Amino acid sequence: MPRIDPYLFERQFAAFEAFVEGESGAPLVSFASNQYTEDQEGYKYKIHGEARKSLSFSKWTRASIGKGAIITATISAIEIPHNNLVGQQNRYGKDSRPQKPLYEALEDTEARKAVETCLYQLYHEPKEAQSFAELLRLLGRKYPLPAYLCFVKDRSRFLPIAPTYFDRAFALLGADFKTSRRCSWENYSAYIGLIGELKSMLAEALSGEVTLLDAHSFAWILSAQMADKGEVADVSEYSKLSTTEREAIIRARVGQGQFRQRLIEYWQGCAVTGCSETALLRASHIKPWSESTLKERLHLFNGLLLSPALDACFDSGFVSFDDNGNILISMTLGEDDLASLGIRHDMRLTTIEPYHRKYLDYHRTNIFDKRT
Repeated sequence: MPRIDPYLFERQFAAFEAFVEGESGAPLVSFASNQYTEDQEGYKYKIHGEARKSLSFSKWTRASIGKGAIITATISAIEIPHNNLVGQQNRYGKDSRPQKPLYEALEDTEARKAVETCLYQLYHEPKEAQSFAELLRLLGRKYPLPAYLCFVKDRSRFLPIAPTYFDRAFALLGADFKTSRRCSWENYSAYIGLIGELKSMLAEALSGEVTLLDAHSFAWILSAQMADKGEVADVSEYSKLSTTEREAIIRARVGQGQFRQRLIEYWQGCAVTGCSETALLRASHIKPWSESTLKERLHLFNGLLLSPALDACFDSGFVSFDDNGNILISMTLGEDDLASLGIRHDMRLTTIEPYHRKYLDYHRTNIFDKRT
């Protein structure tokens, strides 16, 4: 199965946050609460609701099949003002794509019955794979229409698709996957799986609930807006690395693998307290991961092994260390809090080397006492 590259996601998400904040003038807390993402992508929920109302598929019966009402309702669910989820916007009538095959089926008794049987099964039976394949056979091997009809059935499981744009988004996110000219249920399922993976990554990045449609919007904005404006992250340095080197970067980012192990071997415990229970300790970058070069991210001397309280304070800028390793404590951290956290003014790094100092200087200048 194709996968999203965690490092590339992180880089593109940071670019996405900056882009959305620049467009809206407000931080990205959630997709629904940000005015830009809501203005740009919120219409999809409205289209979904209007399409379901037009279809009224719960009222269909088997006796309706072949009479034309099911196809007519389906066309109505497509020809909604400003509906660009099926490829064409504001183009109605029998010569418009993708609804042209539906209009043609209306005029042929046998085709009308076959198409309406398939549509009935799509909305009334849990057999989407068979219905999807049959729609491709009856209406042509084009993605927009069957994907849209599945989306209208259940937006929590299915999504519309624009192959060119989503192929570009997947490339930006490191997924070796294409939808263009590969229309099939298997390909569509893999596409939904990748957007689902994005959904989980976005939920973690935003520390909140994210819908499948939000993840769809993230990929769309990344490809259709940011890429065209040159606002995507520059990952050319990363793209030149070997697979092994990329895997090392990814493992380091999630706190596993070579970077953490090298810190454990170097510090032999917490870099300040000496606690030797490594399961309790955190591998912390001195110069933050997001601001470091690829080499700095794996550099042994850009890392401290710290107890959870010290790690949280160091990462947030409440504490730092001078060039001799002595702890520096923010004036905003009261003595009661220090006592509760087990942090003392006489603490220091158990060892310090010249290579640590450039990273500590960066931390003191850019992180320590710089909370907003």
